Amino acid sequence: MGVPEIVVEPNVRRRRNRQSLAGTKRAAVLFRMWHGVRDMVDDAERLGDGELVHFLAVAQLLIEERTSDMAPGAAAFVGIDTSLPN
Repeated sequence: MGVPEIVVEPNVRRRRNRQSLAGTKRAAVLFRMWHGVRDMVDDAERLGDGELVHFLAVAQLLIEERTSDMAPGAAAFVGIDTSLPN
């Protein structure tokens, strides 16, 4: 028996030009991503995987940094109830 070969051909028709999101929509997407990463951190802590917790915490900090870069002069996560996503 031989090893089956998998041939993948790119489907060019499926690709489309995506336009960047406006400022408020982009901030909302980043905020939802931040909550998703925070949930994954909680799951990784329950699993006891310290390395994964560290990796996800770094990702969470990068998202916070990107969000704060979008609104210079205002700390993005200060004074906001971050316990629940919008």
